[in-house]
Amino acid sequence: MKKILVVSDTHMDNDTFSSITARHRDCDYFVHCGDSSLPYNAPLLNGYITVIGNHDDDPHYDQNRFFKVEDQRIFVTHGHLYDVYLSYDKLYHKAKQMNCTLVLHGHTHIPHLQTIHGITFINPGSVMFNRSHYGYGTYAIVFIDHARIFVHFYHHETHQIVDDIVLQDGEEMLKEFGFSHDLTF
Repeated sequence: MKKILVVSDTHMDNDTFSSITARHRDCDYFVHCGDSSLPYNAPLLNGYITVIGNHDDDPHYDQNRFFKVEDQRIFVTHGHLYDVYLSYDKLYHKAKQMNCTLVLHGHTHIPHLQTIHGITFINPGSVMFNRSHYGYGTYAIVFIDHARIFVHFYHHETHQIVDDIVLQDGEEMLKEFGFSHDLTF
């Protein structure tokens, strides 16, 4: 089983970002889904698969990254180019085109987990703050066991699992933005 630490939207909350990274050094992969607000070569991002967010200025970042872990082909993007506040429609079609089974993204500051026609979408939320009622940041650890994907969401400071709280609240917040779970084909 492989473990992937997934963070997003750290927005220069570098102490928290550093603490999370240090706590989870046992992970096999490290992914930052954009909006670190750091230069591409910042030491805090060493070892991370990174993408550009809408608040990142360094042109050395890629918009999308792809990598494979066991039986999963993984697509990493920030999400702002795919209208993730409204639906996963554009992101789903890109993932399908690229033959990906797992999509990691950020941008909304809303933790989210959804599987659509065999493609799993995970937004870890923001390490800095989430658009939510519970009042703390989050990150995720994705566990991959060949064809199986598991994920837990964690409190940014206590590092406790908070799946039930953040996913239910996240669904409510996405509804407020008009997010649709339906795809157009």
